[in-house]
Amino acid sequence: MSRAEDGTQQRDLLYDHFSEKDDFWFDFMADTGDGGNSSYAVARLLARPSIRTLKDDSEVTLPRGDLLLIGGDLA
Repeated sequence: MSRAEDGTQQRDLLYDHFSEKDDFWFDFMADTGDGGNSSYAVARLLARPSIRTLKDDSEVTLPRGDLLLIGGDLA
Protein backbone atom coordinates (compact mmCIF):
# COMPACT_ATOMS: atom_id res chain seq x y z
CA MET A 1 0.00 0.00 0.00
CA SER A 2 1.39 3.41 -0.91
CA ARG A 3 1.28 6.47 1.33
CA ALA A 4 -1.37 7.98 -0.91
CA GLU A 5 -3.58 4.98 -0.29
CA ASP A 6 -3.07 4.75 3.48
CA GLY A 7 -4.11 8.37 4.11
CA THR A 8 -0.80 9.79 5.40
CA GLN A 9 0.29 13.13 4.03
CA GLN A 10 3.59 13.47 2.27
CA ARG A 11 5.53 16.63 3.11
CA ASP A 12 8.03 18.40 0.91
CA LEU A 13 11.64 17.66 1.74
CA LEU A 14 13.52 20.76 2.89
CA TYR A 15 17.25 20.61 3.40
CA ASP A 16 18.30 23.76 5.20
CA HIS A 17 21.45 22.65 7.04
CA PHE A 18 23.50 25.13 5.01
CA SER A 19 21.12 28.11 5.21
CA GLU A 20 23.30 29.92 7.75
CA LYS A 21 26.46 29.67 5.62
CA ASP A 22 27.63 32.45 3.32
CA ASP A 23 29.42 30.06 0.94
CA PHE A 24 28.45 26.64 -0.33
CA TRP A 25 31.22 24.49 -1.80
CA PHE A 26 30.59 21.23 -3.59
CA ASP A 27 33.00 18.71 -5.07
CA PHE A 28 32.17 16.76 -8.21
CA MET A 29 33.89 13.48 -8.97
CA ALA A 30 33.25 11.94 -12.38
CA ASP A 31 33.58 8.23 -13.03
CA THR A 32 37.09 7.84 -14.43
CA GLY A 33 36.35 4.43 -15.94
CA ASP A 34 39.87 3.28 -15.11
CA GLY A 35 39.04 0.98 -12.20
CA GLY A 36 39.15 1.16 -8.44
CA ASN A 37 42.68 2.51 -7.99
CA SER A 38 42.07 5.80 -9.78
CA SER A 39 38.69 6.29 -8.11
CA TYR A 40 40.28 5.63 -4.72
CA ALA A 41 43.06 8.16 -5.39
CA VAL A 42 40.58 10.91 -6.29
CA ALA A 43 38.25 10.05 -3.39
CA ARG A 44 41.20 10.16 -0.98
CA LEU A 45 42.05 13.69 -2.13
CA LEU A 46 38.43 14.78 -1.75
CA ALA A 47 38.32 13.42 1.81
CA ARG A 48 41.07 15.81 2.94
CA PRO A 49 40.05 18.95 4.87
CA SER A 50 41.55 21.11 2.11
CA ILE A 51 43.51 20.87 -1.13
CA ARG A 52 46.40 23.15 -2.06
CA THR A 53 47.04 24.05 -5.67
CA LEU A 54 48.94 26.66 -7.67
CA LYS A 55 47.27 29.55 -9.47
CA ASP A 56 49.28 32.27 -11.18
CA ASP A 57 52.48 31.31 -9.29
CA SER A 58 50.80 31.51 -5.89
CA GLU A 59 49.44 28.77 -3.66
CA VAL A 60 45.68 28.59 -3.18
CA THR A 61 43.96 26.50 -0.49
CA LEU A 62 40.54 25.16 -1.42
CA PRO A 63 38.23 23.87 1.32
CA ARG A 64 36.60 20.45 1.19
CA GLY A 65 33.13 20.68 -0.28
CA ASP A 66 30.00 20.70 1.83
CA LEU A 67 28.54 18.22 -0.64
CA LEU A 68 30.22 15.48 -2.69
CA LEU A 69 28.49 14.67 -5.96
CA ILE A 70 29.72 11.50 -7.67
CA GLY A 71 28.77 11.31 -11.32
CA GLY A 72 28.24 8.21 -13.37
CA ASP A 73 29.68 7.28 -16.73
CA LEU A 74 30.13 10.58 -18.55
CA ALA A 75 31.84 9.23 -21.67
